[in-house]
Amino acid sequence: MQHLSILLSYLLMNTCLTMGAINLDHFRQEALAQHNYYRQQIHCTQPMSLDASLNTMAQNYAEYLAYYETFQHSGEDGVGENLYMESYSAGITYVNGSKPTADWYSEIEDYDYSNPGSSSGTGHFTQVVWTDSVQMGIGIALSSDGQSAYVVANYYPPGNFQGEYGEQVPPVCPSTTTTTARTTTTTTTTTTITTTTTTTGSIASTTTAAPTTTATTGSTASTTTVAATTTKITTGSTTTNDGTPMSTTTLDNSAIGWCYRYYHFLATLLILGRQFRFMFRLN
Repeated sequence: MQHLSILLSYLLMNTCLTMGAINLDHFRQEALAQHNYYRQQIHCTQPMSLDASLNTMAQNYAEYLAYYETFQHSGEDGVGENLYMESYSAGITYVNGSKPTADWYSEIEDYDYSNPGSSSGTGHFTQVVWTDSVQMGIGIALSSDGQSAYVVANYYPPGNFQGEYGEQVPPVCPSTTTTTARTTTTTTTTTTITTTTTTTGSIASTTTAAPTTTATTGSTASTTTVAATTTKITTGSTTTNDGTPMSTTTLDNSAIGWCYRYYHFLATLLILGRQFRFMFRLN
């Protein structure tokens, strides 16, 4: 039993140290600062603020994506959602909170202000600067092997409503010049996914010939330094603006919350093992 205790403690320490390298509060502040830099300094619109419920929602879903190593929208109603994932073969120990935001914002290169509206590969950008989206939450979690980071950002009120782009996506400030670029690092894979919504009046619905949900694949940008590739994927889904953000509390609002659950699982095994051993001695 003593050897088992040592082994389980070793496994717990190694798995938790991988996630512990990311400071969740620091990551969130970096992401918020980057959002507000673009919104206030580049587009002259109102800033965002972090919301506790949205943070919890985003963190819960980031942990879900990391646990199952999948990449798809949560389908939560009433909020906007941007997703981001990066992978590094040597393992991830740090992610700057401004990085996903900068990647989303880089889609401004493809946005046509002369014909405002939903278009392939610009939904992340429009959600970041959407004027009425003044609250946000963001979360990050690592896969079990520590090689992939999953980032979820939620916004309220949600953006990307058809017919509102001209009003809600502010142009660059007259006195501002900005340059954006998509970049990658060695053996790193970056993937993003966005939600596109359309509305008629106050009721969310698609406005194509028939009510459908569309999915498109955006352009691929890559830098091939030692087999490095970058893939950008944009898909469409429908969200509604029918209420306040929903909050779930099934997971701890922490980037290392899963470690604590793992710890309780291991501790339970140890306690049960000792109890059975004691019972056998009595018999």
